[in-house]
Amino acid sequence: MDATPHPATQCRQPMAWKYALLAGFAVQVLLVLFVTLIGLRQLDLATYNLESIVDVQMRKQNFAKAMALTARQRTLLIFMMSKTDDPFELDALLMQFRQMGSEFVAARQGLMAMPLNDRETKLLERQRQLIIEAQPIQEHIVDLIMEGRDRNVIDLVLSEAIPAQNAVQAIVTQLDAETQHSVTDASRKARVVQAVARSWMLWLSGASLLVGVIVAVLVLRYTSRISIERERLATHDTLTGLPNRMLFLDRLEQALARAERRNALVGVIFIDLDRFKRVNDTLGHASGDQLIREVAQRLRAASRAEDTVARLGGDEFVVVIGEAGGVNDILQVAEKMLAAIGRPFRIAGHELFSSCSIGISVFPNDGADSSTLLKHADTAMYHAKQHGRDRLHLYDPAMNAMAEERLQLETDLHYALARHEFIFHYQPQLDVDGGRIVAFEALMRWRHPTRGLLAPGDFLDLLEAGGDILKVGRALLLDACREAAAWHAAGHPELGMSVNVSGKEFWHESLLANVRDALAQSGLPPAFLQLELTEGIFMEDMHAAIERVHELKALGVSIAVDDFGTGYSSLAHLKRFPLDAIKIDRLFIRDLVQAPVNRALITSILALCEGLRLAPIAEGVEDAAQLDALRVLGCRIVQGYLISRPVPAAEVPALLQRDWAQAFDRAAGMGNQEPVGLERS
Repeated sequence: MDATPHPATQCRQPMAWKYALLAGFAVQVLLVLFVTLIGLRQLDLATYNLESIVDVQMRKQNFAKAMALTARQRTLLIFMMSKTDDPFELDALLMQFRQMGSEFVAARQGLMAMPLNDRETKLLERQRQLIIEAQPIQEHIVDLIMEGRDRNVIDLVLSEAIPAQNAVQAIVTQLDAETQHSVTDASRKARVVQAVARSWMLWLSGASLLVGVIVAVLVLRYTSRISIERERLATHDTLTGLPNRMLFLDRLEQALARAERRNALVGVIFIDLDRFKRVNDTLGHASGDQLIREVAQRLRAASRAEDTVARLGGDEFVVVIGEAGGVNDILQVAEKMLAAIGRPFRIAGHELFSSCSIGISVFPNDGADSSTLLKHADTAMYHAKQHGRDRLHLYDPAMNAMAEERLQLETDLHYALARHEFIFHYQPQLDVDGGRIVAFEALMRWRHPTRGLLAPGDFLDLLEAGGDILKVGRALLLDACREAAAWHAAGHPELGMSVNVSGKEFWHESLLANVRDALAQSGLPPAFLQLELTEGIFMEDMHAAIERVHELKALGVSIAVDDFGTGYSSLAHLKRFPLDAIKIDRLFIRDLVQAPVNRALITSILALCEGLRLAPIAEGVEDAAQLDALRVLGCRIVQGYLISRPVPAAEVPALLQRDWAQAFDRAAGMGNQEPVGLERS
């Protein structure tokens, strides 16, 4: 059997997936932007570091090298000046010496203008101190050289100038080495920054790639789930999760193929809920949907694991019983389902009693293909519904003729109301003590153009199924009230009118307005209109039924329970309704004389009526013996063929003028020699 999540859950899941994918794509886009921004920032930083190395560090190194070079050249120039005797050469060397000094000073100032580390600053400071010491020595030697050729100048150059200049040179050489070290260190730091930037970019790129992979996987999974969900929506009912018609037919074809190979039977069970529309009309479609879901659950629980339970639509279900060993196996499953649906339901705070009609067809006896089997199971289901509902029927070929006849009747019904073919016949209710008619029951008839006068049993189910019962009931209720008002005007002011109300009419929202309008248009006092309701109507929704009966009573009409004793009523339920009369069903009257148990039951019903102050009315009185027995038991009001069949309105005056006391005496004298046929009214 199929287990499917609730439709609401199914609807929420795609939305959750959609939001998850959108979030994944958003995270991926943000990561890509983040990686790009970080990468650009790190590249800018690396570029700046490289520019610093190329510009600052290299300039520092150039200045340091220039200082070292000029310092060495000045030392060499002093030595050369001490060796030359040519005054012109001496002047040229002096000019170079001065020029080198200026270049040294310029290089030193340029270096000092650069960003320096602590080591470079200390070396420049030390170099400045050594220059302060060396410069006077150099100037003194130069002055001696320029003034005369003192032979001691060479010694001064070697002993004082060169060592002082070498000290400066040594510091300058250290400074040059330090600047080279700075360049190396700056290059190393730039490489570190580059490595860090590369690591970040690789890590973030990897994270972005991972998110992309995850999103891609989610997209694939989501599209796969969407595909599966679409396939499921195409093959399953969204309300119940059961297979729909398409999947049911596929499963049935598979079951038929297996059964043909293995020489087994396949059962097709067609299930239709009885009076389901009434639940929608009274409690709303939400309650109707809940009932359908609970019915689906009960059908799945009652079926076997290998069976297929499907919903065709509305309140129609179908079950495939595969590889059955015999017809009894199929019937057992169907009976379990019938019993499961018969248990009370709790819907929207109301206790509901439901039933179903079941039709069964069997492969290969009733058809060799899926469409034929389904059609025959449907036909059998309608046969079960026509014969009282809450039952099951196996398909019989004779049902086809009945189905064709039913189809023709359905067609004729569409035109019957427009042609005014529905009428009332009236059956009297007689007070046997007073010998007078106290009321008439209005009984629907259909003057069919070809089949003659039809009783409700031939067409009422079709009329209710098609929904036309509301229009017909409204029109006939008005006719009955007008007829009763006419009898009052003709000199019979005490006559009551009893009209049957179907379950569909009772539960429809227009009932109160229809009754009110019929009374207003006809002028009939409300006290003379009695509405007859069956016990089953009360049991469909006890609380709502009590409320509706109180509303009807507020209009001034009286309420009677029709066919009492054949439904679900109990004393506990009966006392909760504000009733006026109980009509004892003909089944108790038929064997009243021969069956003591019926006599005892009627005695109990009469005692119940006396205790609850209800008027008892005996239906189906057919002979004088039954009438005498009812008189003895104390039932005053009787109705049946012994009194009169239902007659057209034109024949009512004759019944009102009849001497009923004399008629009873004549009937008692004749015994029961003239049998009266029983026609279901």
